[in-house]
Amino acid sequence: MKPIVVLIFVMLLAPLASIQAIEFADHFEDATLRIDYFHTAHATCDEIALDEMTLSDTWAGNPENSLAPTENGRYAIKVVDIASNKLLYSRHYLDIVFEYKGETPAKEGQKRTYHQSALIPCPRQPVRFTIECRDTNHTLHPVFSRIIDPNDRAIKREAASRADRVFAMVKNGHPHDCVDLVFVAEGYRTEEFGKFKTDSQRFVDYLFTLEPFASMKDRFNIHGVFRASAQSGVDYPAERRYRNTVVDASYDTFGSGAYVTVFDNKTLRDIAGKIPYDHVIVLANTDKYGGSGFYNSYTLFTSDNERSEEIFTHEFGHGFAGLADEYIAESYFDVYYTRGVEPLEPNITAYLNSKYVKWAHLLTPNVPLPTPAVEENDGLVGLFEGAGYTKTGMYRSCLHCVMGAGGLPFCAACQDAIENVIEFYSR
Repeated sequence: MKPIVVLIFVMLLAPLASIQAIEFADHFEDATLRIDYFHTAHATCDEIALDEMTLSDTWAGNPENSLAPTENGRYAIKVVDIASNKLLYSRHYLDIVFEYKGETPAKEGQKRTYHQSALIPCPRQPVRFTIECRDTNHTLHPVFSRIIDPNDRAIKREAASRADRVFAMVKNGHPHDCVDLVFVAEGYRTEEFGKFKTDSQRFVDYLFTLEPFASMKDRFNIHGVFRASAQSGVDYPAERRYRNTVVDASYDTFGSGAYVTVFDNKTLRDIAGKIPYDHVIVLANTDKYGGSGFYNSYTLFTSDNERSEEIFTHEFGHGFAGLADEYIAESYFDVYYTRGVEPLEPNITAYLNSKYVKWAHLLTPNVPLPTPAVEENDGLVGLFEGAGYTKTGMYRSCLHCVMGAGGLPFCAACQDAIENVIEFYSR
C-alpha cells in the first residue's frame, strides 16, 4: 500500500504589493536595466549586495506580460511602485546559489559567493526592487530590498563594445513580439568563428524539429554573439586541465563530472547584452558530455558530443521553461523537494487526484491513475510514478521524455508548459 501523502497548499501571493493590471508605458521605458549583485549563501543564509547597474537599449520582453505567469522558481525578483505599492514587474528563477545551499559545505555553514544578474525594464520613476527566496513550503520571503532611481548617476550607460560579432539565425519581428534567444560562444578562438556559426545554426535547426517549437517558429528571434577566447574548450578541474575562455565555464561543478557551469556571469551578461534577449544559451566548444540549465537564468551545453542535441534539449527545458528532471537520483531529492509539498515545476506532481494534476486537460480518457510504467502504455498521458529524482510519490505525464532518461522528445506536460512560456514572451 502506498503511503498517504497530505499535500500542503500554499497561497503564493505577493506579500509586498498589490497585484493589479498595469500599463507598461506608464511605468517603464523601452530599455533594459541590468542589476548585478553578489549573492552569498549557505544552507540557511542568503546575503545579497549590489554590484552595479547598467542600462541598455530596448526591452526584450512582451510589454503586455510584466508579471510572472506562474510561481515556478526558487527565487523571485519584484519591482514595486513606491507611491501605490503596486507590483509592476516580477520574474521567478532558479540559480546556482540554490543548488549550493544543498551541498555539504553549505550545510556545515560555509558561505560561498556567486555573481548574479537581474534584468528588468527600466522604470520611469523610483521603484522598490526586491529579491525573495522560498522556504521548504514554497512561501516567499524577502532577502534583499533597495530603492532604485533610474536617474541615479551610478547607472552605467556605456556604449556596447564593437569587438563582439553579432549575427542573426532566426528573425521574425520586434523583440516585444517574439521570444528572443541569444547563443554565446564559449571556448572558441578567433579562427573558430565559422565553427561557432555552424554549430549554433545546427542546434537552432534541431530545436525547430521538436514540438512545440516547430509549430511556433514564427514566434522566435535567435542571434549569436561571438567573443573570441584565448584557448579552445573549457576547464576540466578533475583532470587539472584549464582553459583561458571568455565566460570561464568549468566541468566538475560541486564535484559532478558532467556538470558544466559559468563562473564569469558579468562577462556573460556583457556579451549577451549586445542584443535584447529573454534567455541566453552558452555553447561550449568541446566534445565532452556535459551541461546545465537554470530557469530564467541561462542554458549551457557542449557542441560536439554524440549526445549534444539531447543535452541541449534537456538543459534548455530547464533553463527556458523551468522543467524538472524526470529521472531517478535519490541523493538529489531532498535538495529540491519536500515530501508532502507539491513541486513547483509544471511537468511533475505529487497529486494522484486528476482534478489537481497540472496536466489534467491532457490526460488520456479513462487512463488508470497511477499509470503502470509498462511499454504498452507508451503514448498514453497519465501519471507514471518516478520523477523529481525519486521512485515513489512523484509522477510524470508520460512513460518517456527527454527530461527523463529516455533521450526522446518532450512529453505532453513539457510541451504544454513550453508552449505557455512561448505565449508569455511573444504576441
